[in-house]
Amino acid sequence: MSTPAAVTDVDGREVRVMLIEDSPVIRDALTEALSGIGYIRFAATAATADEAITWLKSDEFDLLVVDLELREGTGFDVLKHLHQHAREGRLPVRVVLTNHAYPVYEQRARTLGVDYFYDKSLHFDEAIASIEAEAERLHAPQ
Repeated sequence: MSTPAAVTDVDGREVRVMLIEDSPVIRDALTEALSGIGYIRFAATAATADEAITWLKSDEFDLLVVDLELREGTGFDVLKHLHQHAREGRLPVRVVLTNHAYPVYEQRARTLGVDYFYDKSLHFDEAIASIEAEAERLHAPQ
C-alpha cells in the first residue's frame, strides 16, 4: 500500500480519494488528470482487494475509484465489503473505471451501490468529469 503526496486547498474541505487500481499507468493518468484540483487529496492507493479493504477499515474516504480487475481479488470484493460494512450515512462516492464494462458487471456493481460505471478505454474523460463534479460537490460548504 502506498500513500501519494497530498495536494490540498487550505480554504475549503479536502476531498479524500482512494485509487483502487493495480496499473501504475492508470493510477498516474488519474492523478495527473485530477492534480489541478487543489482540494482533492489522493489519500491512498491499493493494488489488491485486501489492501483496499485494510485502508477502508482504518480510514475514511470521500470518493473511491475502483478497477474491477486487481492484482489479487477484484473490485467486487471491495464493493461487497463496503456494501456490508457501510457506516451509517457515511458511504463514499464509488466510481468504477474498468476494461471489463460488461452489462452484467455493471448491474452487479450497481446492486452493490456504485454511483458511476465507466469503460476505461471508451469513457475515461467522462469518468474524470464525473469525479471532478463529485469532488466539487463534496468540497462545497455543507
